[in-house]
Amino acid sequence: MKSKINIIDDITAPADATKVKYKGPKAVAILGMMPDLIKSTMKIPGKDLLETDIRWDVTSPKNDFYGVWMGKREEDNWTKTYVRVIVQGVHDPKDGTGNFYVQLKGTVETKYEYGNFIQRWFWWFYNYGFYYKQRRVYLEAAKDDIHSMRDKIRERFRIQQE
Repeated sequence: MKSKINIIDDITAPADATKVKYKGPKAVAILGMMPDLIKSTMKIPGKDLLETDIRWDVTSPKNDFYGVWMGKREEDNWTKTYVRVIVQGVHDPKDGTGNFYVQLKGTVETKYEYGNFIQRWFWWFYNYGFYYKQRRVYLEAAKDDIHSMRDKIRERFRIQQE
């Protein structure tokens, strides 16, 4: 049986998430733009985009909506990047206005497998001696992806910088 060393870095640390708020016309358009935005920004194929939850409530005068997407990118044999986007908002079907709140967050996860204490020692040494810089490169690239998505949402909906 193989054991694992699992190292997880939060992309948006020290903040919990990167957030965007919007109130205005055509707020519901965010739901249609998210899948392509994640795929194009992270440069991943459709199979690595997971649409984990989409909800739409049409029972009230103003329609609530909610969506969760996750983009997964394999960086190399040991490291994967996960970016998660959560959108929730309200759409008024009478006049087409509404609002939404977007959270962008994610992790960079590295896993090493080992069978004995010598291999475990090797992986810890390798990680802190050599691979640490490469993991930082992946972390910065993921942070750039999240900021790029935030900026494209702001541009699309003409949201001013906070």
